[in-house]
Amino acid sequence: MERPLKYTYRIELRTTDDVREFTKIASRLDGRIYVTNGDKTLSAKSFLGVYLAKTSWSTIFVESDFDCFFDFRRFIVR
Repeated sequence: MERPLKYTYRIELRTTDDVREFTKIASRLDGRIYVTNGDKTLSAKSFLGVYLAKTSWSTIFVESDFDCFFDFRRFIVR
């Protein structure tokens, strides 16, 4: 059985406006998109979920089943 590809990028959300813009972008995209800290996973399409991650987690990753680099490049930390 072939395992689906996952694309994971570390992101930084500094402000509430960043969270709002991030979830706005995520909501427009098809497919599964999550924010994760390696232990917990929340929907990237949920403002409250992403805001909770921003305020509670020291490190945040966006994870999807498609390459979302160009969609979220503004938030990706290199």
